[in-house]
Amino acid sequence: MKILFVTNMYPTKSHPTDGIFVKEQIEDLTRAINCEHDLYYINAKRKGKWNYLLSIFGIPLKILSKKYDIIHVHYGISALFLLFFKPRSPVYLTLHGSDIIERADNSWQVSITKKILRKVDKVFLQNQEMAEIVGKINKNFEIIPCGVNTDFFKPVVRRNEKDENFKIIVFPNSPSRGVKNFPLFQKVIQHLTESSTYRIEFKCVDNLSRAEVRDLFNTADCLLMTSLSEGSPQVIKEALSCGLPIVSVPVGDVKLMAAGVPHCYVSQTRSPEELSRLVQLSLAKNGDGHAIRNAFISKGNYDHVSITKRLAENYDSHLLTN
Repeated sequence: MKILFVTNMYPTKSHPTDGIFVKEQIEDLTRAINCEHDLYYINAKRKGKWNYLLSIFGIPLKILSKKYDIIHVHYGISALFLLFFKPRSPVYLTLHGSDIIERADNSWQVSITKKILRKVDKVFLQNQEMAEIVGKINKNFEIIPCGVNTDFFKPVVRRNEKDENFKIIVFPNSPSRGVKNFPLFQKVIQHLTESSTYRIEFKCVDNLSRAEVRDLFNTADCLLMTSLSEGSPQVIKEALSCGLPIVSVPVGDVKLMAAGVPHCYVSQTRSPEELSRLVQLSLAKNGDGHAIRNAFISKGNYDHVSITKRLAENYDSHLLTN
């Protein structure tokens, strides 16, 4: 089997964590099915959006240069070429959230993605909200969130003893990314500082290596997500896999991830007061990280082995019918 992967998210030497979960999924898949594969990377984030226009020509040339059995595209507008060229090979499209869930600043992306959806053979989605949108355009979809490597992200012995009154709260991205809603996070931290006896420090998951992220999750006390929108956030999966409790606004599929997991809470509103109360409740529990991890992994929907198996079954199904 020969597969062409197309993505606008992928690590580089200068930005080794960009799209790392896409790279890991590709590696897991190609090991599982022992296939040949090529990558077409649209580095629009670092080199400019005009790279999407270049891909209209570059991807068809790549496809015509080799007979691919499957073309798997990550992120809606990465498949812009389909509006001008339809390959003979089936095209799978994985949507990640911002490409289909509309906000004030991404309506142009969503509009293009909806046109592209009519051209793909199957769509992989992150959550039910996305399914309700996509199902009106393309009925051939399946909810398969990106998986987390539970062998790597796991609880380890905390190396430093610290004052029980001192708590580290994690902001799960860069403060500069508007969609992650850092201003709300700041309001919650301020409310926590004023309404509790805890001494609060916050740290950001930004420009950290995979090992540094894992170490942060093993020394922190809670992760707080305040995003405006999400698909199926990897950072939540990584935190839960490490045994770190999470508190989140109702976004993406976080409620499903946190359901039944000890000391984890999803708010009903985006009120700083409610979020602060839930963080304090989580901190007061001082729970067992292994219990959090086990409850999360037992769902069987998010670990990289289960996700790889489901995607491989889709690939195999194509081979059996062709």
